[in-house]
Amino acid sequence: MNSSTYLRFILFALLMVALQVWVLSPIALFRVATPYLYPFVLLLLPVDTNRTVLSISGFAVGMLIDIFSLTPGLHASAFTLTAFMRQPILSLLTDKNTIPHALPLFPTLRGGSVMLITLLLLVHHVTLYILQAAGMRMGGLHIIISFASGYAFSWVLAVMTLFFFGTGEGARSK
Repeated sequence: MNSSTYLRFILFALLMVALQVWVLSPIALFRVATPYLYPFVLLLLPVDTNRTVLSISGFAVGMLIDIFSLTPGLHASAFTLTAFMRQPILSLLTDKNTIPHALPLFPTLRGGSVMLITLLLLVHHVTLYILQAAGMRMGGLHIIISFASGYAFSWVLAVMTLFFFGTGEGARSK
């Protein structure tokens, strides 16, 4: 990975943290669904990024969100696990023709990028809501409704963001 990839990732991660903390977190659609878009930053690291870098990046981004949201490690835990699981999930969606330094966005993975963000959001949300449920005394139905609506809202925003990054020339070798 070259330095411009790291710089782009850091700047976009900081932008996502700011967007999450000051715009998306205060939104509670019908007082139930809070969208979480910050897991999208994992798609801005190349396919061949190792799990250590992913886990450290996930922890750093999650911890920043925890610091600004005053949540005691919920996002750091959930996002570290999500980052750790990115590589095994991505290995199921890539083939031998995928360029290792390519970003796992739509031009590279086509429909696999939608599946990747779907699975990453699922890992993130399941972990986050299990941790939240363990620390709060809410009814099971409220947690399920909150999880399902938050996941759906996050998924729609993530897919819109995914396609915002373009559908140009693919990064697969010919």
